[in-house]
Amino acid sequence: MPSKIVDLSARSQVIRDEPWHLHFWESTPEEALAYLRDPRATLKRIGIDLPDECRVETVITNHDWLSARTRGLTAASDNGPIVVCNVGGGNVAINFYRVTMYAHSESEVGKFEKSLLHSPDQESM
Repeated sequence: MPSKIVDLSARSQVIRDEPWHLHFWESTPEEALAYLRDPRATLKRIGIDLPDECRVETVITNHDWLSARTRGLTAASDNGPIVVCNVGGGNVAINFYRVTMYAHSESEVGKFEKSLLHSPDQESM
């Protein structure tokens, strides 16, 4: 089951007012492969229930990196755990739900400093 599921629409009134959903979740490579095999089933398991007429689109931003480190998504990485971050959005006034996947080593979590557009306690700029 994917983890660290965040409904960004629930976290932000600005996003909640828009005519689309915005979500984040993390997966293992095995869970990512299960998603690629049956995206609607995975999305439904994490609470995203799409109507039949809503198409699902997926982009893997570093597919080659992920595939090379997991023997084509069939094995665990020899260089430590892999995390697949997913950002999905769409389906309210638009008839698609797009997921962008990005894989990285678990050791990179919390390693980089970010320049935020506004403070965490602000809703927007």
